[in-house]
Amino acid sequence: MWPWYLLGLLMVGAIVARENLPSLAERLSPSDRARKAAETTTTARAAPAAPRLSRPAPVQKPARQPATTGETGTGDITFFYCGIKQDNCIVDGGNFIYRGATIRMADIYVPATKEAKCDRERLLGGDAKEALRVLLNAGRFELETWAPIGEDQHGRKLRIVRRDGRSIGDALVERGLARPWTGQRQSWCP
Repeated sequence: MWPWYLLGLLMVGAIVARENLPSLAERLSPSDRARKAAETTTTARAAPAAPRLSRPAPVQKPARQPATTGETGTGDITFFYCGIKQDNCIVDGGNFIYRGATIRMADIYVPATKEAKCDRERLLGGDAKEALRVLLNAGRFELETWAPIGEDQHGRKLRIVRRDGRSIGDALVERGLARPWTGQRQSWCP
């Protein structure tokens, strides 16, 4: 039984490490002061050596812009899939949790993943979920209240998610991962 416990512990450790990868990299890399101190003490004791070739500077990723809404202010947020984390996460291709509120994208409908009627719908739903995660993590966005009603019967806030005045739902529609909301659902299955 202990191999299963070990496997479970390794999986949990891998998930936690993946979610905290940037902060782990900073902790594990030696600080600049420690590296410079080690270089000066080494050069003071050692005889002069041939000049070293300098390492190229590490490529730094551009800083992510924080997500914003007209309703709740700003903050630096990264979206994950819902599961271990239950805040700032993606439920499916049209629903996500943002700062404790479940948001339903009101201008589109997407294929189901859990209650899919066929494999095609399930695959498209998974692709829509990943695309929404990437789009929300790409930078600042705004949540605009949907004019007819603010919430659906399940308590989800109906919003149009916009970046630079353009709906993120429209980007999913252009990729074929969603359809514009017309008031009726259509089948995703052939």
